[in-house]
Amino acid sequence: MNASRPPGSAIALEYAERMFRRQQVILPPMGFRVDWDDQPARHKLYLDVPKVPLPAPFDGLPPVSVAAAAAAAAGPVAAGMPSTEQLASVLGCYGLIGRRTQPNWNEDSSSKLGSDRPVWARPTASGGGMYPAESYLVAGPSAPLRPGVYHYDTAAHSLDRLSGADHCADLAEATGTAAGLYLVATLRFWKNAFKYNSFSYHVVTQDVGALLASWRLVLGAFGAVPQPVLWFDEGPVCTALGVDGRTEAPFVVVPLGPTGPAGDRAAERLAVPGLPRERHRVWERSRQIRDFPMVEQVHAAAMVGTAPRPAAGPDDVVGSGPETGTELQLPAATTPGTDLATSLRTRRSSFGLFSARPALAAEDLGQVLATVAEVSRSGTDTAPAPRSGSWIRSWVLPNAVEGLEKRGYVYDDSRHRLVGVQPIDFAELQRHYALANYNLQEVAAVLVLTGRLESLVETYGARGYRMLSIEVGQAAQSAYLAATAQGIGVGAVLGIDNPAVDDMLGLTGTGESSMLFILLGHERRVVAGYEHLVHGPEGAGR
Repeated sequence: MNASRPPGSAIALEYAERMFRRQQVILPPMGFRVDWDDQPARHKLYLDVPKVPLPAPFDGLPPVSVAAAAAAAAGPVAAGMPSTEQLASVLGCYGLIGRRTQPNWNEDSSSKLGSDRPVWARPTASGGGMYPAESYLVAGPSAPLRPGVYHYDTAAHSLDRLSGADHCADLAEATGTAAGLYLVATLRFWKNAFKYNSFSYHVVTQDVGALLASWRLVLGAFGAVPQPVLWFDEGPVCTALGVDGRTEAPFVVVPLGPTGPAGDRAAERLAVPGLPRERHRVWERSRQIRDFPMVEQVHAAAMVGTAPRPAAGPDDVVGSGPETGTELQLPAATTPGTDLATSLRTRRSSFGLFSARPALAAEDLGQVLATVAEVSRSGTDTAPAPRSGSWIRSWVLPNAVEGLEKRGYVYDDSRHRLVGVQPIDFAELQRHYALANYNLQEVAAVLVLTGRLESLVETYGARGYRMLSIEVGQAAQSAYLAATAQGIGVGAVLGIDNPAVDDMLGLTGTGESSMLFILLGHERRVVAGYEHLVHGPEGAGR
């Protein structure tokens, strides 16, 4: 190990390498089988707390396009305190929006067609549909809610009031940023690990990034652009939320409303005592909960406690890419597509529905790439806005895109162009896909999200791994919504062999590696299925 690296770096890099090479070297525990009959509940349900109803989500969302919301999200911080109606739309990004049934190529498609195992759609994507993130609000006197700590109930679209105490000063101390309201995303590991075991940390860290992207876009549409905090002291946040930091842990803290350095708002803390800090009862469906040592080790390595935030590294960690090669200037989008609210309500994965004919328009591909790049430049405490670059980069493997050869291209967002590298064989790419829910030869294009993990770990230690994964997840959700707005199919996958794709793109040995794959293209006509919306426009069968 490089002696200059922060503690825990070796653990994070070894874990990531095992995840990238899991198709060659099987992950422990050996012989693991998913016990579907003992899976956890899809929602965290408190048994002994009062509930606060919320307005319907997205009804009051301004009629802005996904691209416009992305541009706003990447802009300077705007300190407006969101209203209760606006918070309902932010939180609703992880809530239930409708009932869907549709036969497709996903492995559990047929089992979910029955009335006793419905598929409930959500605006934000999640690996394997597990939805392991939880959302909390920590409110002070200036918030639109009574001071206290609240949990968002995704099943009922309401708030669980966990405490009447004002813990804003605690979160200000933990994050270095004082605010009158905090939005916190945690991860409950078992909700994903029961299916993905040791692989789960790699998945859930991207999941929380997808949720953050939805929050950014909705807040951006309302004109309240935040600066999320990724480097914070976990202890005070866990205490305020009543979570243990091991089975459920905070990953993102978003200060909302007017903000300042920690200490400026200490006088706003309530002087009256709050509710007792007993741990509330939570319903657990699983009879047996397992731990996975690889997940526990990499999560523990990423804890930073009171360690000072490192000085920010360069904005553009991945560089500008090849300067020479086949170049294609992408056309600017001529239509904004559907608005953000509609895109959130209708987002879904195109399992087995892709068709390579007709070819994907270069304009639609360019719109997805531009939106991903825009959101990737939105600021955090470790990379404040305005950012000139991103921690991730987009590559394109086109199979059926107008005007593009079947070769790898890197996207240059500064000039909205593609620079070509070596040819790509999609039949070979299919051989490196471990699942059967997509036929890659019917996909119009594969968007490859890459990053320089080692560079970030050099600066931030093991925390850099999870921060990079959060940015990758943001890009995935941005691609989902941009593609939905353009009326094209989309699906995110982790099952393509990373080292094989790195070889195809000439990335092996460069320090840059593939992190996630986004499939894009037109869908064949759906001949059967049903969809009914819970909120918003009246439900429609299809």
